Amino acid sequence: MDSPLATLMSKPAVRYGLASILALGVDFVVTMTLRFGGGLSLTLSAAIAFIVTGIGFYFIHEFWTFRHEASAVSTKRLVKNLSSLATAFCARIGVIGLLEWLHTPGVLAASAYFAAGAGVSFTLNYLINKYWVFSKG
Repeated sequence: MDSPLATLMSKPAVRYGLASILALGVDFVVTMTLRFGGGLSLTLSAAIAFIVTGIGFYFIHEFWTFRHEASAVSTKRLVKNLSSLATAFCARIGVIGLLEWLHTPGVLAASAYFAAGAGVSFTLNYLINKYWVFSKG
């Protein structure tokens, strides 16, 4: 009989959540470093951080989040993942760009803008990855 932790970790949604928390943390730190340390706009900072983090996390999703018997680097899934990332990217950057256009943010507002964009992109990216990119069918 599996332990409760093993049972919990067997669920792709749980693994996706954990991987996403890590990715979000990296994404946030890079975004804010570029924004406040590099002087870039929040929108550009978020765009750069999203691309760097998103590509790296394909491999985590492939071999851990959505793993199954046939898990291996796949050009087909990589292209699908990049398509998913492009959709999530447009959603996130669109939300952040709109908010930044309405009002240039300070640190607190920049964090709120980032969170709003991340929430939208997280939801889209999960659904696309689960039902299209890493589906078993």
